[in-house]
Amino acid sequence: MEENEVKVESENVVETPEIPDKTPLESKKMSPKEKKATWIIGSIGVLLVAAFTTVMIVGAINDNERANHPIEYYFDWNQDLAGFYNASDKYAGAGTFEYEIRTDSADREYAHINNVTAITNSTTFVLPSTVKIDDKNYSVYSIGDNGTSAIKAKGEKLKAIYAQSLYKEIGSYSFSSLPSLTKVSFRSVKEGKQEIGDHAFYNNPLLTDVTLADNLTALGDSAFEDCSSLTQINLSGSLTKIGKAVFKGCKMNYINFNGNKTDWEKIVKEDGWAEGISDCYIQLLKETKASPYIYIE
Repeated sequence: MEENEVKVESENVVETPEIPDKTPLESKKMSPKEKKATWIIGSIGVLLVAAFTTVMIVGAINDNERANHPIEYYFDWNQDLAGFYNASDKYAGAGTFEYEIRTDSADREYAHINNVTAITNSTTFVLPSTVKIDDKNYSVYSIGDNGTSAIKAKGEKLKAIYAQSLYKEIGSYSFSSLPSLTKVSFRSVKEGKQEIGDHAFYNNPLLTDVTLADNLTALGDSAFEDCSSLTQINLSGSLTKIGKAVFKGCKMNYINFNGNKTDWEKIVKEDGWAEGISDCYIQLLKETKASPYIYIE
């Protein structure tokens, strides 16, 4: 369980008002003593904010507080603060999402995210690792899978998407057709596996920087189709399945596979998996006995 929580209220939807960047009003004239006291109080406030890395996104009361006192947070996704950030890397809010509770093969409940509405003009989205529903914490293990992008609105300026915990399923079309998206990064963990669904990153023409989990086991059909700026990618040695036309419409020069030739040959590859790939090297990063690459003409 991650420390970070997103508290969900009012019938499966949580919404944080958009927070515009505001220029602070000029301070009234103060005596030197007042200025000194204000400086000390402000310094203490900064230290307290830096001391807390666990942030709970709560309901309307805290949302109103944020509107009056916007949080200035210089973006570092390793600190696990979920939500949306603007172009200045300032935290803008949690946005709106719908969820459902699902059960895995071991009969454990987890949260699945659908229908995210971003904050207007946000450029970065950090996916939550947990949500709180009816005072109970649920790990978030999956997103999307309904055949359309999980980002339903206001995602046209999103440039980066990060997941701070293992998302076991990136559903079909989850992060497709985001015209400004350039970077996605999914964290690996010691246990569990991840599957990327069909068309999960379809039609992201500016996508160039992709970090996938070491736990990745399956790439669905057309997972990166029409990501026309994508030239290389690292693939996990845990990979067991590659779907059709995964990189069709890309400009792949290198596929860096974290395994040897035997590992690569064991992967189940659908007919047409390499459709659209030419003049591309598959680097076998752990090959020691033979040629360290496979060339696709």
